[in-house]
Amino acid sequence: MINNYMSNLKYEKYLKNSNLKEFIIVITYLPLRRRYTIRFLLLTGKIINKLMNSPVVSFGLYANFTRSYYVTVSVWESRDSMHDFISTLPHSTAMKNFDKWKSNEGKFIEYQSISSAIDWKKVKQELKIDI
Repeated sequence: MINNYMSNLKYEKYLKNSNLKEFIIVITYLPLRRRYTIRFLLLTGKIINKLMNSPVVSFGLYANFTRSYYVTVSVWESRDSMHDFISTLPHSTAMKNFDKWKSNEGKFIEYQSISSAIDWKKVKQELKIDI
């Protein structure tokens, strides 16, 4: 879904239903140095392709191109499945470059939820930023 402003993009994908009563939610906030934008976007495309064939329940991306920051949200059935995914290519490359690519304080937040839906209001609250 593209917002009214062409500088923002919000994307969500729900891959499977789950009967679990609790989910692991992972939020990443990356204020990106502009010189890494193309590399980041190419890598993000590869990560999304890999997510399509992973045990992720759902994932979302919010991109603010004007302010050059990106928020990702992923919903997992277990920490093990999440750790397996982030430790393999291409996601491990993103993790390796995170500190180099960020322009200021980036964040990783993990919490548990009884819902597998991506709640952007909750994401905003957790990050303490306006998205």
